[in-house]
Amino acid sequence: MIKFGMFNSINGDRRYKAEDFAQYFATFIGNGIFVKPSDCLQVMAGTNEMKVIIRPGKAWINGYYLINDENYNLSLAVGDSTLNRIDRIVIRLDFLLRKMSVEVKKGTLSASPVAPTLKRDADAYELALADIYIAKGALTVSQAVITDTRLNNNLCGYMHNPIYQVDTTTIFNQYQGWFNNYSVTKEAEFLKWQTNVTTALEAWIDAQEQDFLAWRQAEEALYYTWLQGRKDGFDAWFVTVKDILNTTADGNLLNKFNDHEDASMPHKMLVNGKVYKYGLVYNPLKKCMTCIMKGVI
Repeated sequence: MIKFGMFNSINGDRRYKAEDFAQYFATFIGNGIFVKPSDCLQVMAGTNEMKVIIRPGKAWINGYYLINDENYNLSLAVGDSTLNRIDRIVIRLDFLLRKMSVEVKKGTLSASPVAPTLKRDADAYELALADIYIAKGALTVSQAVITDTRLNNNLCGYMHNPIYQVDTTTIFNQYQGWFNNYSVTKEAEFLKWQTNVTTALEAWIDAQEQDFLAWRQAEEALYYTWLQGRKDGFDAWFVTVKDILNTTADGNLLNKFNDHEDASMPHKMLVNGKVYKYGLVYNPLKKCMTCIMKGVI
């Protein structure tokens, strides 16, 4: 269906409804609160009571507007005796009642409560200004329990610019689809390349290990062959030398040393024609103290 407007009516042939104007405004005015003043529609705690104050400000929802030109008071229910809850302060566009208002959406009682869900359907559309934590037994509301949600674009948001920015959702989705397909393709190609490189590298490492083992075994075989040859040569030489040592002066000298070590009374000494055992020589100048005492010497 094609719509157009607005044109002057001639005999009632151009009639427009409120939703036509709202649809017109919604094409260039987005949902949210005005950016100025900074406390536009801010939720403030009352004074020692279960009330909150909505500061003056303006808001737009789907082409419909709300203006609050003074502090607006809202009352809250006192806290439950055993459980907690979270109340949500909302701007509601009500299509059935044909009005916009600021309302309290009372939360569900729970030990770990969550804020009520916003209504956004054919009957109403809501923006959240703040969430208020109502603890069990609460009789007053302080600013500390109020969570400002005006900056959250999913819940409310500011009307930064009266003109919508270019909607790039479709283009972005197309790009995202292309990127996803490209990523999957490239990931598969990379995994294939990685597998090939890994396989080739492992094969090369295995070949290097096999070559090294073969080289080491060959070197060990050469070494043991050389060592055995040296040992056999030494054994043959030693047998020959041992036979020679038994019949030569060097061999006799070696035998003297062996006899000397094995003698029961070694180290005999010949001095002035006398033989002294154990290498002891009598010194007449040194008298035995025992002999002196006994008068022997």
